[in-house]
Amino acid sequence: MTQQNIYYGQSTEITRKVFIAHIKKAISSQNYQNSKYKLENLHKLSSENEKLLEKGTDQGTLFHKAIYSTFDEPNHFSSDFWLSYKNLCLEIVDILKKNTGFHEEWAIQRYPTFRFHFPNNVSVFEFHRDSNYSHPIGEINCFYAINECINSSALQVEKNLGFEDYFPLNLTAGQYALLNTSIYKHGDILNQTNKTRVSMDFRFIPKGLLKNQKSSLTKNIEFNTNSYFIGEKDMKIFKK
Repeated sequence: MTQQNIYYGQSTEITRKVFIAHIKKAISSQNYQNSKYKLENLHKLSSENEKLLEKGTDQGTLFHKAIYSTFDEPNHFSSDFWLSYKNLCLEIVDILKKNTGFHEEWAIQRYPTFRFHFPNNVSVFEFHRDSNYSHPIGEINCFYAINECINSSALQVEKNLGFEDYFPLNLTAGQYALLNTSIYKHGDILNQTNKTRVSMDFRFIPKGLLKNQKSSLTKNIEFNTNSYFIGEKDMKIFKK
């Protein structure tokens, strides 16, 4: 029996507020109302969320597009969002080095993936292992709760490898979990709360394990430090 081993951590409230501000600014720039709303009520801004998200749409809502478009802005790598993301990732690398005993350079997902789990909906269209989509086996995923993830609004994670015995990854706002989603199955159930869950996930792997890796099956992005990942050393100094 191989059981999922999860590490729980907590970011600073300042970091979480920077992430929230970035999300709201991006969404507001797309002709939505001003940013005076709570993220848990994000579903009230658009009727788009009423359709069950599926393959091809679970990363393609207007909210996703608004946020991902900011990553192409000329000043992105000097933004408060990038600096906070970078600092959090480097803190997590130190934790991973300590917990795994692997002290050589790590690679870090260059841009985080955002999830919007609307009421009566899902944020990922199927239960899956990331390796089903060509992700490297050695990846460690950081699931970061921008707001509360509780029971049906939480990511459902396989406890024992191959058992499909899922449990909710309950997290408070600003809390994160480090876990293996490459070989352990995970996914969403319908969100039975009346609140939208907003989260980010981003992945880490020892840089030396990225040799001869494939490309993502969803977006055909190569799993190397020139594309999907960025090397730990480069992240420390990187400016566009």
